[in-house]
Amino acid sequence: MSNSESGDPPTASHQDGLNTTTEMNQTINDRAGCKVCGGMEGYNRIFDRLDKCRTCGFITFRDFDEQALLDIYGDDYFAGAEYPDYVGQQDAMRKSMRRHLKQMDGYNPNRGSLLEVGCAYGLFLDEAKTHYECVAGVDICETPIAYAKQKLGLNVQCKGFQEIDFGDQRFDVICLWDTVEHLSAPEAYLEKAAHLLNKGGMVFLTTGDIGSFNARLRGPNWRQIHPPSHLHYFSKDTIRRLLNRLELEVVGIETATYYHTAFNVFASLRLRRGIGSRIASWSLALLGEKLARRLGIWINLGDIMFVAAQLKEAAHSRQSGNDGNSVWLPQDRTASQSYRAS
Repeated sequence: MSNSESGDPPTASHQDGLNTTTEMNQTINDRAGCKVCGGMEGYNRIFDRLDKCRTCGFITFRDFDEQALLDIYGDDYFAGAEYPDYVGQQDAMRKSMRRHLKQMDGYNPNRGSLLEVGCAYGLFLDEAKTHYECVAGVDICETPIAYAKQKLGLNVQCKGFQEIDFGDQRFDVICLWDTVEHLSAPEAYLEKAAHLLNKGGMVFLTTGDIGSFNARLRGPNWRQIHPPSHLHYFSKDTIRRLLNRLELEVVGIETATYYHTAFNVFASLRLRRGIGSRIASWSLALLGEKLARRLGIWINLGDIMFVAAQLKEAAHSRQSGNDGNSVWLPQDRTASQSYRAS
């Protein structure tokens, strides 16, 4: 067990290693262009730890280490680190996911094949499978993927999206729910997603809107700012600009509404520091966990974007090997074995 895992302060040599890693990654990131516009004009520091592109205004956290990012998404990520109790709150979460499906239907009738990148426990896929001919998902977290396979019988794979060779397989819809802000290279993921779409295919995603009224009001204390879990902070303008650069035309941006139980609200606040955490603990204790899990409400603070983007016709015509009919991960269990991560 490392010092960081045991809770002890890092030793001097360990801290030097952390500093060296951060400095190396900062040097690499300094040489890279903006992930949204590709600009090389540099960044201005805002909120002490975030950087804003001088060309397009995209805001990002660049002082990260790739391995440290992967270490975040262990078994405790969905059970106390980021989410209080992901599986235990699945009834409430499924309500939000059914709302996503309803929003999607306004842009593209639910049909054909769907891939979810960052599918976690597969709750959205389980809701979507009655609307689509075939659903599939990928995620890097082992325990959630095992649940999705064994408990829900879904076609999912525990592997990085960028590592998978899909061959000539294509999809009608690709979803990334609350995912792009976590990725070290969101532009690469979205570029690959665009390449995997059938003609007229759609990408749907949700992410925070740092240009929203609530985000501007809260400034550095906005609830979505917590690097390194969240690396990127898009606005309507920067997400539109990025998708357009990747041959995806934004056809709609709405706000996302989520159903939260009182338990999820108070338990999530309890994970944070300060007076808010203590108030949340007292409130949860006063209400009682059993009742708190039963009481729920729809919440929309106007600071989460629901984005719908469609593959441009010109981009589709340049893609090769797309017959428009293939489906990844067939339902037959035997046929699916070859897609498992090694």
